[in-house]
Amino acid sequence: MKILFNNNNTFGLTVFRIDIIRHFLECGHEVILVCPVRMVDDLKKMPPGAKMIPIYANRASTGIIDNLSYLKQLYKIFKKERPDYVFNYTIKPNIYGAFAAKLLGIPNSCMMAGLGYAFSHNDMSSRIARALYRLSMKCTQHIMVLNESNYNTLQEKRLCKKEKILWLKGGEGVNISNYPFYDNDAQEITFVFIARMIAEKGYRIFVEAAKEVKKQYSQVKFQAIGTFADGSPDASSNITKEEVENDVKQGYIEYLGTFSNMLEVYSRPGSVITIPSYYSEGLNRSLMEACSCGKPIITTSIYGCKETVVDGVNGYLIEPKSVPALVDAIKRYIELSREQRRQMSIESRKLAESRFDIKKVIAVYDDIIAHAKGS
Repeated sequence: MKILFNNNNTFGLTVFRIDIIRHFLECGHEVILVCPVRMVDDLKKMPPGAKMIPIYANRASTGIIDNLSYLKQLYKIFKKERPDYVFNYTIKPNIYGAFAAKLLGIPNSCMMAGLGYAFSHNDMSSRIARALYRLSMKCTQHIMVLNESNYNTLQEKRLCKKEKILWLKGGEGVNISNYPFYDNDAQEITFVFIARMIAEKGYRIFVEAAKEVKKQYSQVKFQAIGTFADGSPDASSNITKEEVENDVKQGYIEYLGTFSNMLEVYSRPGSVITIPSYYSEGLNRSLMEACSCGKPIITTSIYGCKETVVDGVNGYLIEPKSVPALVDAIKRYIELSREQRRQMSIESRKLAESRFDIKKVIAVYDDIIAHAKGS
């Protein structure tokens, strides 16, 4: 079969879906990847054998002309390539990819990896996006979601028929062979924030907690890792470089930039991955990867984060937007014995093996393709 993946960036394909793409290629399917190519180096990360088709898309634009142009490009590509199945990801590919596929009679699925800005806000562009989503969902065979909240929201808002929804209970999964267990035992403790630099990911809460904890435990380290937001629909939520530089200058945190290989981070002993997010997550990938590598987790009790923690077993769940709750969880971890910390690390790996193994996600994709082939 010829299978087409439609995404709004190469990162989504080369990180989140690369194991699925690789699997389809190994099964002998022809794979086409459609997305904007912003960096030449992104092409080097693509699995050998996959065909790359670049497309122009301004993901932050809500203009009619830009969106119609994007739809027209997708239609032309789908018509020329004639894929047997299309998988769409992120809001614009979900909407316009579904429209283009429907016009050509091509079966397709979309993934809602978190409901995002369109569902968390109520401005004009958000309302339009929701209306378009409702229309596009009539044009697709399946809507994949990554947590229970999103599953329920689609039904409560009657955005699509219940039988269309596929809930991936382990999120998009991780290849646990590629994210092995590391011994986390160490005398020194480091709390590590990993996320895009936007307020909703909990950066400022992390920094405020670091200030408080350092008053009592000056030796404990706090580190932040992540890219600065680019093209966010809500620019007011962006964390600026100047703000981070000031936090570093004040001695609250260390900013480590970004890593092309996150195993450089997860392999470091003594690390606790700390993401106090209140963002509309699908299922946070950094937390899943950290679990697989045996890292204790401190995160919030929101959907998309809480699935990675059994409270008190492999980490702690805290109330969203609460600095005192985060400070309390951090102090509780610091005061554990080294053996208790080691056990938390072991439990994180166990959770990843039982819940987040990519093999479970591959089975869902195989089932979708098998049914499409038989229809």
